[in-house]
Amino acid sequence: MQSVNDIDWASWTPTEVSSLLFVVRGGQILLIRKKRGLGAGKINGPGGRLEPGETPADAALRETQEEVCVVPLAIRERGELRFQFVDGYKLQCHVFSADGCEGEPAETDEALPIWTPLGAIPYDEMWADDRVWLPLMLAGRHFSLRSIFDGDRMVDLEATVDDPAESLFEHLRTLGIATETASHAPVFTVEAAKLHRVQHDGVHVKNLFLRNKKGAMWLVTVHEDRAIDLRDLGKRLGAGNLSFGSPDRLRKYLGVEPGSVTPLAVWNDRKHAVSMALDASLLGNHHSKLHCHPLTNDRTTSISGGDLVRFLVSTGHDPIVLDFDATH
Repeated sequence: MQSVNDIDWASWTPTEVSSLLFVVRGGQILLIRKKRGLGAGKINGPGGRLEPGETPADAALRETQEEVCVVPLAIRERGELRFQFVDGYKLQCHVFSADGCEGEPAETDEALPIWTPLGAIPYDEMWADDRVWLPLMLAGRHFSLRSIFDGDRMVDLEATVDDPAESLFEHLRTLGIATETASHAPVFTVEAAKLHRVQHDGVHVKNLFLRNKKGAMWLVTVHEDRAIDLRDLGKRLGAGNLSFGSPDRLRKYLGVEPGSVTPLAVWNDRKHAVSMALDASLLGNHHSKLHCHPLTNDRTTSISGGDLVRFLVSTGHDPIVLDFDATH
């Protein structure tokens, strides 16, 4: 058994079904050092096998509480893993994430909890397949993996991954807008983006998804190095006091994950619930390149300033242009 193509996955039945859950909060992910069972000694997410009558989500919640003593909030299924071991064992795993949790993680007989920066995940201490699908999850892509393992050695792997930007790119082509897209490791901050930069010409942007007390929302795109004062920005927009929108609100209205915010995300705002604002300095030369994520933070797309405005207008999001360098 050397290839996933040697297996009849249509009739494949798991020996056991399990769940994994990753709490992602404040630029960190909650991992564990597993103390016993399959994968003992490795780093992974909390999780384990389903008990009779449990759903995968039930198991994810129970295992996380038992292993690290926290209650995950608003969990979502993100993908599926199928493992075929050469000794005949077959494991199906449902992967979940949560935006936060109640309580603080504590060590138990099963696991040692480890809050880890998203940019410093220790893949060398994890199962070999993790470095393939965990970045996909963090980038906002749904995935399905099939793999063969001989003990803890990965023999083969096949991944099926969705592309949430497929319709976006088709719309840009329909408008006759030329773009270039480069792939890279997922990035979650401007600082991390600079370290993984693959496109160095033009201007890179940062994006703020904001709301006021009345629930009105703005997506504000500025030069990556511009410092933003939310009180001043609220005055410029006539919005009053502003705060950052929650991850759930971000997904609901712009359809992207935290870390993947981009002016191109208004493509998902079909009800025009979010107002768009642009830093005037980005438009000084309409032919200069602007670099932003195409709905996932594992790629960077270049587009001219003029074409970005044309795209925004085509979606019904005529931008508010803010001149931060002018007094007001």
